Amino acid sequence: MLDVSIVMGKKLIFLIAILLAFNLPANADESGLFSTIGAKPIKNHKKAPNVCLEELNGEKVQLAALKGKIIFLNFWATWCGPCREEMPSMEALYQHYKGKDFLFLTICIDDEGREPVKKFIERYRYRIPILLDPAGKTLDLFEISRIPTTLIIDRNGRMIGRVIGLRNWSSPEVFSLVDQMLMLHDRPGVVPVSRRG
Repeated sequence: MLDVSIVMGKKLIFLIAILLAFNLPANADESGLFSTIGAKPIKNHKKAPNVCLEELNGEKVQLAALKGKIIFLNFWATWCGPCREEMPSMEALYQHYKGKDFLFLTICIDDEGREPVKKFIERYRYRIPILLDPAGKTLDLFEISRIPTTLIIDRNGRMIGRVIGLRNWSSPEVFSLVDQMLMLHDRPGVVPVSRRG
């Protein structure tokens, strides 16, 4: 016969471990998964500015309309070597989570506009969503001083992490972080904002 108290004790320990792991996105610190990808937590969790930019195809995208998704928002340019270097791993991460509540979105600040960006994207056959900001207006709004920089935005539209510089976005650590952020809101008893009645 199985001792119920032992089973319950093991379940409780397992549950506590999971809850501690799921606490990451709201309270990420240097010892958490954020630090394994070189992300710095944004302490005050400011709301991301509600910008509206054009995609390469001319369609407008409003950031606030993406509320309910976890967003990695990357700032880059075609003339930036480290930006180009990290693009294949960004594409891999985007493709892996396509169709889930995760989006790797980019803002390109090329001041020459659409054509050089379009040629670059077509040459390498990237499918990752590209928004255009040739005037660089979003740089001040999001407090971006260097590129590449990636902001991590939670489902409520709050900026919770910042990654400055080149990263391998298809590393196991990044996949683990995204998985945990997605699972946090898929737990019973937790309702994403987008599913409120």
